[in-house]
Amino acid sequence: MDIDLIRLDREVARAARAWRAALDDVARRGLAPAGADQDGATAAEARARLENPLDPFRRVSARTTYLELTGKTPSLGAELGLASQAEAAAPDPTGLAAPLADWVYTLTLERVVWADRLRLAAAWHAASLFIDVPEPARMSPYEARLRLLADPTDAGRQTFAEVLARGAGAVADAARVLVERRHEAARRLDEARQLAVEIPCDPPDAALGAAEALLQRTEPMLQPEATWHGALGRAVGRDAASGWPARLGPRWIEELFRATRLTEGLAIDLGPLPRPLGAASFARALARFGAALSRASGDGARRPFALRQAPCDLQRARRAALFGGLVADPVFCARALGLGRGRALDQARATAQSLVLSLRLDAATVGLALRGGPDGGGHVLLRGARDRKDRFEEATARALGAPIPGTLAGVVPALEPEAAVRLAGALLAARDRRDLIERFDEDWFRNPRAAEALRDEDSAPRAPTSGRASAADLEAGLGEMMRSLASL
Repeated sequence: MDIDLIRLDREVARAARAWRAALDDVARRGLAPAGADQDGATAAEARARLENPLDPFRRVSARTTYLELTGKTPSLGAELGLASQAEAAAPDPTGLAAPLADWVYTLTLERVVWADRLRLAAAWHAASLFIDVPEPARMSPYEARLRLLADPTDAGRQTFAEVLARGAGAVADAARVLVERRHEAARRLDEARQLAVEIPCDPPDAALGAAEALLQRTEPMLQPEATWHGALGRAVGRDAASGWPARLGPRWIEELFRATRLTEGLAIDLGPLPRPLGAASFARALARFGAALSRASGDGARRPFALRQAPCDLQRARRAALFGGLVADPVFCARALGLGRGRALDQARATAQSLVLSLRLDAATVGLALRGGPDGGGHVLLRGARDRKDRFEEATARALGAPIPGTLAGVVPALEPEAAVRLAGALLAARDRRDLIERFDEDWFRNPRAAEALRDEDSAPRAPTSGRASAADLEAGLGEMMRSLASL
């Protein structure tokens, strides 16, 4: 292998940061207008923002680099769309070749589909929906989705749900095209590697087994709902409203853990925090904190980037779920939010129900994105229109108690691979929580020694298998999660 792996790692790190920043930006704000945008950028700056962020990094987002890293060499067959296996890859004492290959694989796919991601973002933010209640107005699907979740009334949620179901066709079409294009790019590059990269489980099908087991075992907790938007309204956790601050900002999160020195010396980047709609909003904010903590702790170790982070990072997902799950912990509700014992337990129960709904939707998404249904067949968006509609409605009805209309397949929820790593992270985090309680007591989140242990674990060198979960790991995590829910 003639590649300088250390240098390539630095290039991958820069490319990954540029790609993630651009992706977050267009997902949140859409495509900029022709003139100055809402942040005061010039038209030239706005256009530059929409250029493919991976074009300057062609070396680390190219098929030839991936083939060299994996011991395959481009040949005449490769030029025709086939990769011919050459001799095994050269010895790699750095341990970087395999994780770098995962990153180059991911960045190559993302460079190819960037225009499709822009098309999807444009559809989300286009003022394409018309609503006449309480007064005539146009809004984007992005805004309609936010208002659906934010509205505290059944009538209001129904209004926005109907508008979204009628008018989000452009979003659904763009989501389908993105999946098709990404699937085709993966097929040409190395189809077998896609699941291994995007599903951090051994084997990847273990995620499907865990998703099915979670749906079965949490079914008794599912409260019947007449409508899907009613179920999503409960998932917001608006009923668990005691003790939360009026505004959700970084300072509140910093104060929660200041005494533990959990973040001392670390640059914690939370990004934009969600609107405080209910307990689930605070769960999302704390999950952002957990993910940022894991990333910052790893970065502080000064190891190569590819050994600190994976494209679908299970360790980061575990930390996100660990801290996000605090909102359903009665000890946290009592000691961090100042609630009495009885109110803290009631709030933890209500919040746990909302989080379980979100997990059930993730579990349904895993099935739809991996197999599209019980009999397999690939991503549901790759199926014909009628089959896609039927399978989507069947899966979402099982998850929520009421089906999401098939016209919203790929819209609510987004059917992307992140659901698998979120689900696996949540299950492993249940075991992490039990371990922390056994070592540092029930208020581990206030214990400086627990904070030190978390930082040490996140900054320690990762074994090659540590970024993947076995079927046994997931089953044990689900068992611990169920025990924790039963104790509420």
